[in-house]
Amino acid sequence: MKNNWKLVYNPFEKVAGWKAFGIGIVILSITTIIGYFGNTVFYALEIKIGSSVTWSTAFFVQFLGLAVTVVIMYATALLFAKHTRFQDILGTVTLAKYPLLLVALVGLALGKSMAPLDAEKLIKMEYTFFDLIPLILFGVATIIFVVWEIALLYNAFRVSTNLKGLKCALLFIAVLLISEIVTLVLVSSIY
Repeated sequence: MKNNWKLVYNPFEKVAGWKAFGIGIVILSITTIIGYFGNTVFYALEIKIGSSVTWSTAFFVQFLGLAVTVVIMYATALLFAKHTRFQDILGTVTLAKYPLLLVALVGLALGKSMAPLDAEKLIKMEYTFFDLIPLILFGVATIIFVVWEIALLYNAFRVSTNLKGLKCALLFIAVLLISEIVTLVLVSSIY
């Protein structure tokens, strides 16, 4: 039983490289499709709801965030770690995004009840608490699943690079921040 729980937060000791990439890319594709129907778009770590986008935009943004994170993580590993393989970074980072599937499912389940809020109505307090329940549920679920994703990404980075301790943690934080900024800059400059 203990090993089953370990697979939830660190599957990378059992599966890595191309196998992890294959599993992860299938999950990410399903996540993007479900997110599209639930009007949820995924960036590096940012999740936007109520976004009406095309298929190509939904896939492009999802995979741009993945590519930026992988490239920055691999570049960091080349500078600070020895014997890091690209396919290990690619596979573990891709697989680490599997909690996003649960976010997409929550977004799909809440569906139309999670329509974008009108700022003017919000300021005038024209929404009741019951109008906001789907948004609150989505927000809580998103926070839980994104924290889980970050923990998985940390374990992916740690296992793939063999880094440990404070050095690993600081490099990982830098990678996440840079990845998020670069992804948002690229998306905003393209769209």
